[in-house]
Amino acid sequence: MKAIILASRKATRLLPLTKDTPQCLLKVGSKTILEHQVEFLRAAGIKEIVVITGYLADKVQTQCNILKIKGVFNPFYAVSNMSMALWIAKEELREGFIFLYSDILFDSKIVDNLLKQEGDICLAIKKDGFREEAEKVVETEGVIVEISKEHMFGENGEFIGIAKLSDRGAKKLIAALENMSKQTINSTLIESLSRLIKRGEVVSAYDIGKNVLFVDIDFPEDLKKAEELSDY
Repeated sequence: MKAIILASRKATRLLPLTKDTPQCLLKVGSKTILEHQVEFLRAAGIKEIVVITGYLADKVQTQCNILKIKGVFNPFYAVSNMSMALWIAKEELREGFIFLYSDILFDSKIVDNLLKQEGDICLAIKKDGFREEAEKVVETEGVIVEISKEHMFGENGEFIGIAKLSDRGAKKLIAALENMSKQTINSTLIESLSRLIKRGEVVSAYDIGKNVLFVDIDFPEDLKKAEELSDY
């Protein structure tokens, strides 16, 4: 199974740090976020890694070359959102994959355990103290019944930005991405997932539990938090 890292958008909430540096190339300790992610993925046994680039793509591609991973350029990064970025790279998605956002640091055990989960589409979630700005979920008995950036009745966790899709799950997502792309190029990944859920597709949840390393780097203070919570 391969990993797809979405690193195409400009992280405006991290300005001025991202003015001349892509978010995934910000450093936590002595290494970039991307370097850490590649190490975590390889520790979980994933060798084939693809990065979807966009903003300052040349800099990201240079790092990809050093790390011996593949970069796929999204030419519509400035005017589109995550669904279109994935649609651009759809040929990389057809055999099942692990998906992750480019702004997270995590324990490789999360990926280990996610790979063991059953189901065609499984999202890693955190139910312990989810954040205001998070992508929120309503989870019941291991199944996600609703997902949204907005507040929802019964919300009880957050999607941490890591998901596993089987071959069959990948085909379902590609079809959803294609349908969304016909309507708008600015839809998010969770909007595509929400559409699948509303159509009756089962999207399962893996709760990472408490005391597991996970940091979502949205703001400058999150970089400091990442260094404090880890040995980077």
